Amino acid sequence: MSIFDFRSYKAFLKAQCEVERGALTRLAEAANTQKSYLSACLNGKGQLNLDQAFGVAEYLNLSDIEQDYLYLLIEKEKAVTPALRRRLESKAKEMVREAFRLKNQQKDAVIVTERDSNIGFYYASWLATAIHTLTSVPQFQSIAGLEKRLNLNQKSIEAVISYLEKMDLIKKSGDKYRWNSSNIHLEDSSVWISSHHTNWRARAMDNIQKYDREATHYSSIQSFSEEDFEKLKKKIAYFINDFNKVADPSEPEDVYCFNIDLFRV
Repeated sequence: MSIFDFRSYKAFLKAQCEVERGALTRLAEAANTQKSYLSACLNGKGQLNLDQAFGVAEYLNLSDIEQDYLYLLIEKEKAVTPALRRRLESKAKEMVREAFRLKNQQKDAVIVTERDSNIGFYYASWLATAIHTLTSVPQFQSIAGLEKRLNLNQKSIEAVISYLEKMDLIKKSGDKYRWNSSNIHLEDSSVWISSHHTNWRARAMDNIQKYDREATHYSSIQSFSEEDFEKLKKKIAYFINDFNKVADPSEPEDVYCFNIDLFRV
């Protein structure tokens, strides 16, 4: 459960109280207030002050951005004039969008920028990212194994391998080329974002034309509300987080491409 799923701090704290028995008492102690006052506050009477909210945030071990969002929700609840409330609501929505940006869902990834050496080569085609990832799988850590897997000639494989070695993304050990990096993630503002997505969606189209029965492809054009658009973006962000929790520690046996698209037409 994330505070960014809530538009009211009272709803968030009430949800916390439903998670485990005695939570209301512990939250009241953290806020340095009476249990009866906190209960009345959460049910519509009164507001927490920022000192009380700080105690609650510390108890819940909220991150800095989560704490800032909690304080903002409190200020929004206290706002009297409609104009101020709208302004604070708009700011809250922006904080939620920022919290669910994909780079914030990949906390263990290395964020690369245009200043990084050879980054243009890495994202210019699908081949470099494919070979880099394949070298995490034992049977694809040789030139011959990569040739067979990708159906490419030796010179093409060797040229990419050479660049990946220079970037320190793989290391040679005997006749093996082993994966040697953390997960890599582009900044949202990178000029290579478009190229990277285009490359792999083109590969997805190739796969569709092969009628690969093991693959899953889904496209849907639908109309829905602005509120549900934001809700779906959150669900996708959560799913990507869950996806990485399963995929990252998984034993490498083969390499797969995973795409999700949701955009305004």
